[in-house]
Amino acid sequence: MRGSRVAIWLYAGMIGVPILLFVFLVLNFVSAPYSAIGMRASLALAAMGMIALGAVGMDEVFLHRREGAFGEVPKQLVLPAVMRENTKHIPGKGRIITVRIKRFNSTTKNFETETYRAKADELQTVLGALLDIKAYSDPTLSMRYSCRMGICGSCGMEVNGKPVLACETNLLSSLDTNGEIEVQPMHGHPLLKDLVTDFDSFFEKHKSVGANLYRKDEKEQYEAKRIYKQTSGQTEKFLPYSFCIMCGLCLDACPVVNSNPNFVGPQALSQVYRYNADSRDQGAANRLVGIDSIDGVWGCEFAGSCSKVCPKGVDPASAIQLLKGDAMKGFFEKGDVDEE
Repeated sequence: MRGSRVAIWLYAGMIGVPILLFVFLVLNFVSAPYSAIGMRASLALAAMGMIALGAVGMDEVFLHRREGAFGEVPKQLVLPAVMRENTKHIPGKGRIITVRIKRFNSTTKNFETETYRAKADELQTVLGALLDIKAYSDPTLSMRYSCRMGICGSCGMEVNGKPVLACETNLLSSLDTNGEIEVQPMHGHPLLKDLVTDFDSFFEKHKSVGANLYRKDEKEQYEAKRIYKQTSGQTEKFLPYSFCIMCGLCLDACPVVNSNPNFVGPQALSQVYRYNADSRDQGAANRLVGIDSIDGVWGCEFAGSCSKVCPKGVDPASAIQLLKGDAMKGFFEKGDVDEE
């Protein structure tokens, strides 16, 4: 492979340059009585050697880049479709599991289910199985992941119809009655490719509700001269809602999000309550005005699905109901009630 030749020439350069320098010193020493001639000859020899190595390296890396400068994909990683159910090439031991993955076919404009085989021991996660499939059966499979320990929230997807973090979902515990699992992308976010969804709208909604600590005196907020102390009771009001990792599973589970794309969603609303309940914050009134609409807090139908799928135990459903109470309280305090 071309990658091997590149490595050979790099090693040759590493070994060849010291040799040329050695030759330079020897010639310079031997031709001491004729130092001018020896110097010119040794310099010319060293220069020609390095130019030759450089030319070969340039040819390998740049002129043949169109053929793959660093070699082809290793043969064991590019398996034909018929090998997807053959697990002999997958390292490790474990039970053989059938994994069905729903992938969108851009040509037919339809979702198609592709079947793979994976090995699973008692500690294997869904994400681990997907990475094995990508490494040993189908390198075209795309997914999003990062920390692999339930902190970043990147690997959200649906396993047997339930929104989960793939890195926290045990493979053997997720098998259906047929001893298989089905993996598909989340429905609550636009699809990019395979199991990767677009979170641009998700982050825009989070940003639009002002989910951050606000102080009326901006200078004081960023140059505070004292610590804002809180009692344990004040902390307990917002702490349960502060563990959100923005994984987006609650939006995928929410029936309103899947029927009304303008609904701001349980994640953003729960964070509105998180900051409204914080005794250090002074922006509650502005946030309530922003979410006091049918696409805001009043769009929630209290299905409770968002709270059920949250991997961090945040309860967006209760936060939204508390927000409704705050919105009504503000409504009555402003004297906007029609009197009969």
